[in-house]
Amino acid sequence: MGLQERHTQSARAPDRGVARRQAFLQAAREVFLEQGYEAASVNDVVRKAGGSLATLYAQFGSKEGLFVAVVQDQHERFSKAMTPHNVDGLPLEEGLQQIGERFLRGLLAPDNLAFYRIVVGEVRKFPQHLQKYSGSGADRVRSVVTSFVKASGVALSDEEREVSYLLEIWRSRHHYRALVDESYVVDEAELRAHVADGVRFFLQACGKA
Repeated sequence: MGLQERHTQSARAPDRGVARRQAFLQAAREVFLEQGYEAASVNDVVRKAGGSLATLYAQFGSKEGLFVAVVQDQHERFSKAMTPHNVDGLPLEEGLQQIGERFLRGLLAPDNLAFYRIVVGEVRKFPQHLQKYSGSGADRVRSVVTSFVKASGVALSDEEREVSYLLEIWRSRHHYRALVDESYVVDEAELRAHVADGVRFFLQACGKA
């Protein structure tokens, strides 16, 4: 076997491992969403993903390890969905509106709601991982809002508290109702109006409205 061929094979092996891991994560995500953590079976994950039970255990160690890995992967999806596109240069109210709409849409996405319910149910088993999942997406959006507001020339006396209030206004009512009622739907007009109300309240509190 030549050097080039050995190099090609060694490069392909990690790719297959990464692909197999992603297949397991996607299948496990579907199984956990369908069945919840307790009822979920790793055998069902293997049937969906292909491969073998031995490979799954080699990569994740246990059902618990698989669940933690899925939580971490879902956290990245969740944070990305909630993090707004670049709003630099937009007027203050328009930029906050865009940030708020993306934040609330991320919170209300059906898969995110379903996974959030599972996270809340399993928090005693995996407190550190699940606290990170539930909080850091909002932390990322809070950081974006704070940076944008400061760049717009608005001075905040207690930026963490004040921006947190804004995020809670956006979250309020719709997120909590959607968590307990799977049939609850917010149409686009209502979502935009709700976000705009929060923006106006925030700007009034900052003396900018």
